[in-house]
Amino acid sequence: STSCVSTPWSSQDTMPQEVDVLKISNDDAAFILGKSGRTKEKIARVSGAELDLFEQSLTLEIRGSEAERRRAKKYVECVMAQRVGPVTIDDDSEDDDLTVIQVPTEAVGFVTGSQGNFLRQVEEEWGTLMFFADFRGRGSGREGQTEKLAIFGPRRGRRGAQLKVMAAVETKVPNYFTGDSKPDEDDDQDEWGTKTLVLKPDELSYALGKDGTTRRKLARASGCIMEYVGQVAFICGTMEERVRARTYLKWLLKQRHGSVYVDDLKDRDDVTVVPVPRDAIGYVTGNRGQSLRMVEEESGTFCFVEGGRGESEQLLIFGSVRADREVAERLINNLVNEKMREDNDRRRYDDRDYGRGGDRYDDRRRDDSRDRYGDRGDRRREDSRDRDYRRRSPSRDRYRRRDDSRDRDYRRRDDSRGRRDDSRDRYDDRRR
Repeated sequence: STSCVSTPWSSQDTMPQEVDVLKISNDDAAFILGKSGRTKEKIARVSGAELDLFEQSLTLEIRGSEAERRRAKKYVECVMAQRVGPVTIDDDSEDDDLTVIQVPTEAVGFVTGSQGNFLRQVEEEWGTLMFFADFRGRGSGREGQTEKLAIFGPRRGRRGAQLKVMAAVETKVPNYFTGDSKPDEDDDQDEWGTKTLVLKPDELSYALGKDGTTRRKLARASGCIMEYVGQVAFICGTMEERVRARTYLKWLLKQRHGSVYVDDLKDRDDVTVVPVPRDAIGYVTGNRGQSLRMVEEESGTFCFVEGGRGESEQLLIFGSVRADREVAERLINNLVNEKMREDNDRRRYDDRDYGRGGDRYDDRRRDDSRDRYGDRGDRRREDSRDRDYRRRSPSRDRYRRRDDSRDRDYRRRDDSRGRRDDSRDRYDDRRR
């Protein structure tokens, strides 16, 4: 058997637990279990009940309060019905756990995603259970027809999933939800509601951020649901959350044109102020704000530098959860300390060089080395010249030997001529 337990929806569901047993088929068991047990875990998480599946006896035990068991049985029946055909939804349910959104036929495939991946991602993010109901017209529907997408789960999760689907539909079919009329704004008297703001194109790209990181940052810091459907920002939550999210968004957009100053800083309970030395502010923010963005990502806060106040600047950390702000404060102080240590190490190194003579000492070393290497170079050049000269000298000696031999030949010739002249003289004297 496999078991899965989830946290109850609310305090009213924490009542003595009973057990409901459902008899299922072998095919149903595989479908309810899902890949690696994910479908059963999802049903347990959304319903708040505990599910035990016994594959040998083909029974499913559901434990929990009456409301939890009722929700779990309803979700199991929907999953089993989805295996064989259309799912029928009872809108008269007393559970208040259902939101239905109309999806245009031409966007159904886009919303579903490849092998249902988009819907599965939305379910994981918001803790919901989603599937299409009333599949009339599938595959033969004309443009303009719609299909119902059922979203089961707690109110906050259903609203977050609904807006996620609306944003996807708006991408596929522009102005489907925002074109005909201006979205309804919230009633300031309602504790839970929705506030909408229409953004300009340049504001939307800035407020969205790369891959939606800025939007997720504002939503997490404010504790509010925030989604952009076309050019419209939907802000959902309690009144306090909505006000906080709108204020954060206003400050974010002001940063495009200059510094932001918070007038009611002392009266706010969602901010932590961290003084940062001016020579360390660039290190804390990082290149194009990357270091500060990493702090925000890790802590779930919204941070920015308010402006100069004396020898230090104020870095403001905003967030609805104090523990998150404390994490960000610790990370920022670590960055400041790293910068201070680097500066101190650099100053100590510079002072040590200055005490040893600094540049003058280096100049003397360079001059001495140049002299030594210069002498060596001169000696090397002279030696090479002597070697070259000696190499050339033997050839000159050969010329000298040739000259000496020529002189000896000339002397021999002169001697022979002298002897011939003497003999001629003696011969002539005899004849006379």
